[in-house]
Amino acid sequence: MSELDSDKPAGSPFGTSELLAAVQGAGRILDAGCGSGRLTVELAKNGAAVTGIDTSESRLRGARTRAAEAGVSLQLRVGDFNEPLPFDDGSFDAVTNRLSLMAADDPVSTLQEFRRILKEGGQVATAVWSSPAENRWFSAAREAIATVLGAERAAFARAFGRIGSTTEAQEVHCAAGLRDVCANVLQGEIVVASAAEHWTRLATDIGHFGRLDDSISVAQRATIVDELAAKLEPHRSGEILLIPR
Repeated sequence: MSELDSDKPAGSPFGTSELLAAVQGAGRILDAGCGSGRLTVELAKNGAAVTGIDTSESRLRGARTRAAEAGVSLQLRVGDFNEPLPFDDGSFDAVTNRLSLMAADDPVSTLQEFRRILKEGGQVATAVWSSPAENRWFSAAREAIATVLGAERAAFARAFGRIGSTTEAQEVHCAAGLRDVCANVLQGEIVVASAAEHWTRLATDIGHFGRLDDSISVAQRATIVDELAAKLEPHRSGEILLIPR
């Protein structure tokens, strides 16, 4: 899955509509690893009473700002799902987690904690990235960095692709005691005119790339973009690039 999404409105990233549909009708929802609240706000706009937790107070401040701008109310608190969650058994009708479970220390233990705080019959809705091979929008750029700057500079987002196959995703959810587990792959494309445009979007929207972009010279950036262009050429369709995600 991808944070970049050229054909979705701002605040509705790839996979959001599927997560919303999965928990439709749930009254009390925990959004675990909510970050800056992109999914959390959409859940609240759908009428749910939503609590968001994240380990970063700065990201929660972003979520509060996003909620205020959208005119919705959220309960937001610092929390780490690698530890026991500060909620009673059966506190929620659903738990969502978008792009966060793959970073858990022990995904099965985290999912068991989600199950504990769910009421009987409650739902867990998870979205994670598929393998790097299926997400060339991200992996091609990381490979270009490794080629130009060395493997160490490209050794970020190591959780990318973890539990990213349908088999792995089903296995960890079933191992946590969840029932009626279903997994599927969402596919799409990022549409850009050039490798340079794609690099700019990555540096703007993805923190890993933005921090690296701030640290390199103009010449290094140009070389990375040239390398990226070569890696993305198989995805060219006429005057545009259609990059799989």
